[in-house]
Amino acid sequence: PSPTLFITNLETKTKKIELRSQLYALFTPFGKVIDVVAKKHGGGRGQAFVVFEEQAAATAALRGLHGEPFYSKELV
Repeated sequence: PSPTLFITNLETKTKKIELRSQLYALFTPFGKVIDVVAKKHGGGRGQAFVVFEEQAAATAALRGLHGEPFYSKELV
């Protein structure tokens, strides 16, 4: 168990700033989000890390959002 979630299958055409703010808004209801790390170039395209303050919040977000539509793609 970890307080960090690895998110894949993200839209690659969205601007990095918008993607980070939308992921923050999406995951905040599950607990305090410390950081959202999203890369647009290199090996990290379409991927992000969401870091929660508590592991329980990360688990709740994983269960609650897996497969949910986000920019017309399902979160993995």
